[in-house]
Formats: sequence, structure tokens, C-alpha cells
Amino acid sequence: MTKHYRDYLWKNGFPYGIHPCDSEEGIFYKLVADPYNKRVSIEQYEEGAFVKVVYDSALFDFRHLKLGEQLAWQKTKVLEKDRTIVCHIRNQDDRLLLIEEYLFEQDLCRECRAFSPLGILLSVQKIYYLSLKDKFNEVTLFDSNEHPVMSKEYEFDEESRVFSTLLRENWEIPNGRSVCSS
Repeated sequence: MTKHYRDYLWKNGFPYGIHPCDSEEGIFYKLVADPYNKRVSIEQYEEGAFVKVVYDSALFDFRHLKLGEQLAWQKTKVLEKDRTIVCHIRNQDDRLLLIEEYLFEQDLCRECRAFSPLGILLSVQKIYYLSLKDKFNEVTLFDSNEHPVMSKEYEFDEESRVFSTLLRENWEIPNGRSVCSS
């Protein structure tokens, strides 16, 4: 029997249910996984009725965001207009993994939305800058339900206007909510 939870959080790219519940009242989540945790999904329900799939590792597995796997990925810009850039991310087999849409503010990327090749929203990266009065120079990855999965804090190179040195990487956000937005 799959357990129901009032909420969930992420640890090392894997979701964990918090606040177990027996009632099907209000909003709750089902975390469904095979016995080996190779495929996991999060389903959202309200008043016992299915609302949406929040996450499905079959579409994209956040555990693959560790640096080693990304080294083989290739990014290609396919569209640039106004304050938006769209890129395709392909793996070493030339398979389309993600469609990323970058949104800019003051010539700085503030958000990156990642979609499956079928157009399903998978995640949103929010980018924070001290120069824009945020608390950190940081990138935080959120699932499609706005729960933070991981964050990375960087040094910001004012001359090139890009993040440079990685200062810290956090794959466990204890309260399961936004970390550094101002």
C-alpha cells in the first residue's frame, strides 16, 4: 500500500514524504517507487482526487544532475528573442533530454525552465544575484511543484557577468521550501 503524505522534500535528488496522513482530505502526495528505486514519481491529490504528476524520474531523473553525467551533454541554442533563449540539451547518444527556456532580467538570467521533449514542465531553476539585492549568488533547482531539489552558491564575476567558482552545493534542503529568495 502506497503511503500518503501532506508534503515531501528532496535529499540527494530523491523525494521523501513528510507528515504521513491516513486521511484523503485536503492536498496530499503519493510517492510511488519500484522496489529498487530506479523509477520514482510524486502524484498530487486533492480531496482524494488525482490532480497531477509532480515528478516522474522516467521523464527526467534529478539524480542525473551530478557533474559527471552532465559532462557528456551538449547544449544548442535554437531560439533567441526579446529576453528569452531556448536551448536543446542532448546526451552523448544525441538524444534530446531537455528543452530549456532561459528568462533574463537586466541582461542576467533569472530563471531557467526545463521541459521534457514532449513539452512537460519538469523543473525551474531560479538564479539569484547579490547585485540584484538577493541574499546570495545562487542557483536553486525547484521541481514543478516549487519544492527545492538542490542549490549551488557561486562567486560572481562582474566583468564577464557569469558565475565562476562553485562555493557550495547543497543536495539536502531541510524544510523543503525556498532557500534564499529575497
